[in-house]
Amino acid sequence: MIESFDPPLADSNSIVSTLRVPLAAPVHLDKEWFHHLPGPAFGQLKLGAFDHDLTVQGVSEPIGTRVIVHGTVTDSGGIPVKNALVEIWQANAAGGYRDSMDVSGFPLDANFHGAGRCLTDSRGAYRFVTIRPGPYPAMFKDGARAWRASHIHFSVLGAGCAGRLVTQMYFEGDPLIRMDRMINAVPDRRGQERLIALLDEENSVAESFGPRRTLATVDGSGAVVHPPERTDPGALLSRNPSALAYRFDIVLRGSAATPFE
Repeated sequence: MIESFDPPLADSNSIVSTLRVPLAAPVHLDKEWFHHLPGPAFGQLKLGAFDHDLTVQGVSEPIGTRVIVHGTVTDSGGIPVKNALVEIWQANAAGGYRDSMDVSGFPLDANFHGAGRCLTDSRGAYRFVTIRPGPYPAMFKDGARAWRASHIHFSVLGAGCAGRLVTQMYFEGDPLIRMDRMINAVPDRRGQERLIALLDEENSVAESFGPRRTLATVDGSGAVVHPPERTDPGALLSRNPSALAYRFDIVLRGSAATPFE
């Protein structure tokens, strides 16, 4: 029996997936064409110094829990895939996408654009700083409505890829994973587990003190309460550096391959 870790090419739970399946027979290109180059050509692509940090794209910090998502991209033999382009896109902390096709009506965050990119280093490692995305309800082709667990979309393009590879990452311990139709479209439980990023306590950052607040608040009696004066070093920070880290390793092929869409 042949094991299958990948979701079906056309998943009845996802209208989008049915649009990705070729309807016509493949066209064979001449050997002289660019598709025989040894690796991807990024053309005029220029990565900015902060393209990997989705929390500095606005004029101030986005709302939500900051997370560090990191890992490696490797081949079937554990060989690092260096200089691979890794791109992510996601919902904000409220579950809303900055996308004209998003009909949820969930609020947008002016300081969160929801997309980032980076290149893997010589060890095949990548790293993003972002906000943990919120879950959201989705309607499927059969008319059912079900919650999608918090997830981040990944795209990988590199020398070890025959084409652009797309997958989704979930968060360890999220109770909504059991009812998320997308991850459960992967037929093998072991394949599903490869899409779940593990909490990385060692690389998480925990700092209790951050910059001072400047706005007054109102207590239960209606009295205006001004922030206290502070002299601790944290008051001088531009932002609290705290972030929960999650590790998500991507394997391109082989028996331990990450499931791709």
